[in-house]
Amino acid sequence: MTLKFKKSYIKNYFTLLGRNEYNVNIKVDKKLEDYYNFEKSIEIAEASFQINSIKGVLKKENLKEKDINVLIGGDLQNQILASNFSARKFSIPFLGLYSACSTFTESLLIGAMLTNMGVDNIIVTTSSHNLVSEKQFRFPIEYGSLKKKINTFTSTGSVSALLTNQKTNIKIESATIGNVIDIGYSDVNNMGAAMTPAAAKTIYDHLNDTNRSVDYYDLILTGDLGIYGINILKDYLKKEYKITKGNFIDAGSILYDTNVTKKIAGGSGPTCLPLVLFSKILKQNYKKILLVGTGSLHSKLSANINESIPAISHAISLEVIK
Repeated sequence: MTLKFKKSYIKNYFTLLGRNEYNVNIKVDKKLEDYYNFEKSIEIAEASFQINSIKGVLKKENLKEKDINVLIGGDLQNQILASNFSARKFSIPFLGLYSACSTFTESLLIGAMLTNMGVDNIIVTTSSHNLVSEKQFRFPIEYGSLKKKINTFTSTGSVSALLTNQKTNIKIESATIGNVIDIGYSDVNNMGAAMTPAAAKTIYDHLNDTNRSVDYYDLILTGDLGIYGINILKDYLKKEYKITKGNFIDAGSILYDTNVTKKIAGGSGPTCLPLVLFSKILKQNYKKILLVGTGSLHSKLSANINESIPAISHAISLEVIK
């Protein structure tokens, strides 16, 4: 299902990334001092990332928390712990979401619905933490387990954006709500392959609903299929939907420099797509951008009981005025 918006805009944003990450080719608003951010645990540290990015976007716009009508966000921790711990620090009505690595696009979608209804000043936020994700979904790094080349590296950081119903140079023009797709794939090391069919269907549905061709968009930015998943997506679109054109870039495949992506499949995590969007893509000359967030909806429980991986993808159409 695709929704059209008349008065939904992104006014500002704040990006935060871990200093201990691999060398990155994007410029962020703030670099973290360490993975613990002076907190007692990595889980609480991730919550502090969100707190910092929310305060960062408030400071940019000279706003107080009382000026914000709704806070929307989520993360990868069990029961979106980081987002709940972050939200308790602010006296703002809160909607917590879980859509794995597509959480930010789902947050934008719901925020755009609210601004289109007349609600002003909404913050959408997300975070991810490499050490938390490794411990929760794979093995703690102290375990020393070997990585497969198809593994992605969860980005550490947070992104918050301010949405408004007042006109800015970044309009949320429309959004497509995706279906949960499960093709029976069960290798949690290769989430890009698992998420590809969901991304392909959402792209096809969006183009079909809006009666647009793929070259309507200057860029289709997915996140985060990785360096292998983006090639699978192109092949899948060609085979299943006869879509053979389009400028496709995956956020995970360009988050880290090429020396890193020779060893792994790229970046991942809910922050991956918005980090690349706000810190790299919007600084270039793209005017019509389709964001295609992708989420692998497995858990350690579903993996342990040998369940296949359900996946989701939501799309956001942005119009940028330079």
